[in-house]
This record gives sequence, structure tokens and C-alpha cells, in this order.
Amino acid sequence: MNAPAVHDHTRGAERPAVHLRPSLPRLAEMRSPLYRLSAFKIGYAIAQLIPRPLLQRFAARVGLWSLGRSPDLRRALHDNLAAATDHSGTELDNLVRENVQVFARMLADYFIFAGAHAERAGQVVDDWEGWQHLAASRERGKGTILITGHLGHWELGGLLLAMRGLPITVVTLPEPTHELTKWREASRQRLGIRTITVGPGNDFAFVEMLRVLRENGVLAMLVDRPYSGTGMPVKQFGRETQFSTAAATLAHHTGATIVPAFVLQQAGNRYRATAFPPIELAAGDLRQTLPVNVQRIATLFETLIRTYPEQWFNYVPLFSPS
Repeated sequence: MNAPAVHDHTRGAERPAVHLRPSLPRLAEMRSPLYRLSAFKIGYAIAQLIPRPLLQRFAARVGLWSLGRSPDLRRALHDNLAAATDHSGTELDNLVRENVQVFARMLADYFIFAGAHAERAGQVVDDWEGWQHLAASRERGKGTILITGHLGHWELGGLLLAMRGLPITVVTLPEPTHELTKWREASRQRLGIRTITVGPGNDFAFVEMLRVLRENGVLAMLVDRPYSGTGMPVKQFGRETQFSTAAATLAHHTGATIVPAFVLQQAGNRYRATAFPPIELAAGDLRQTLPVNVQRIATLFETLIRTYPEQWFNYVPLFSPS
């Protein structure tokens, strides 16, 4: 769901190019070797056979096992969480372990609720808080850009909106294989969710996004891990990282409202979905306002990450050396 900064073909000109510094990592291009169709099919099949409580306990064990076998993952997560919290030593190690267990339980729920069993999500998800922000945006009639990040259960957010009957379109990067891309698109399609795949080879993705917004649709995207060359440097936790410029650029061209939303785990393995007040955007020339608006998004995310570090699932190096 990471959205790039790409051409605005409807205006006949390319928006101002934004380039990353060479010291920043190629975030979205770092994928697990297990991120393949066979693993997704196995996960889905298992999730339909095992009761949820047992599946979540099993998933948490698998998460810890993966952490022990993945020194690069452990190092990246340790460094990211150290930057986001004041933890160190044993306290930080415990947070790292908790984080991978929470992520594994979230992934188990992804497989439970995928496709044909989406209605089961209603058993564990509390109602939206802040629904009025989405309703107000829809009433404006200029489209809604729903932004989220690798915090909490982002896939479940799209499912909740689709179950409420909203015309939602998810912006996503291509998966490592064409087969997995099609499998995930089909899974979303069964829920009534459209997919726009961005990246090399789809020069008209931006046009599709503009069309969704100009039809007053809801465009959902992850903005905290853009792939190389499509983000802008921002400050988080006093360090430099990068965020996608796509949401702010689209809002500039369409007048769409940017609404942050997250689905976070609560006690008892339940979830709470929250839509926050719209991002207040600086107006004016895009070259001048883009850095301001992207930083405002990053600052909001920083506040939430500090509150829920155990649910911040960024398992790649995020920050340039301090």
C-alpha cells in the first residue's frame, strides 16, 4: 500500500521530483524470503482449521522462533524501537520479543479474516471511533485519502470500511511474484475492495488514484515506507527517515481530505479502529508546502508509535546514522 510520487498525467506535467539521500535505506524493497504465494496459501489453510485462541498462541511461538533465526530482523527492530522509546537493555529486549509476538498474532488474524471468512472480523473488532471524520470527508464530495502505516492491523482497516459499504480502493506495491499479487488482489476483491498497484510498469496509477478521488471514493495507502526514490526525508524521534509524498500530492491536486486511521490491538485480543481528525494541510505552491505537509503526517505517526511501540511493525532499518 505504499504509494509513490508519480506523474500527474491529467495536467501534462510531472510534479516536483523528490529524491532520497543515498544514506537512507531502500525500505520497501527489503522483503522476507517467506513472502511468497505458497506461504500465504499455507497460512490461509491452517487458519481455517485451528480455533483462533490456539492459532494465536501458535503464531506467537512462530514469531519468537523467527526472531531467533533472523539476526537482521532482530537488529533492525532493536534499533527502530530504541529510537522510538527510552528503553534499553533487558527492557528493550522484552519489547522486541513482545513486538514480534503481537505481529504474529495479527498475521494469524489476517489469514482468518481473508476473503470468504471476512464476516468473522465482527466478532473481535470494536466499532470505529472517529467515524464522523470519515463521514464529514465524504460529505465534502472531493474524495478521502485514508492514510495509515505499519502500526497495528492495517489490512483489517480496509475490511472494516468495506463492510460498512464504503467504496474503498487500496494502493499497494506489487508483490514479489505476479501470482502473489493476483492472489492478494482476488482476496480483497471478494471483500469489495479495489486495488491499484503502483511502481515500475504502471505509469497510469496516479491517473487511477485521481479518478477514485474525483468520484468521491476512499483511497487507502500506507505512507511510512515508500520505495526508493518516491519519498521525502522527514524527522521522527529526532532522526531522519522517509515518508511517501503521495497523499499530500494527491490532496493538493484534488482537494481531497487526508484522514489518518489505525486498527490497534487491545486487551483480550480484540481490536479498536480509530479515525483521527483530518491532517491540516498548508496551502500554496506544492514545492513549498509538500515538505511541511509530509512532516505533519510523520509527526502524528510518531505520537502514535510512542504510545503503541509493541505494535509498530517496521522490520527494516528506517533511520540514517545519527
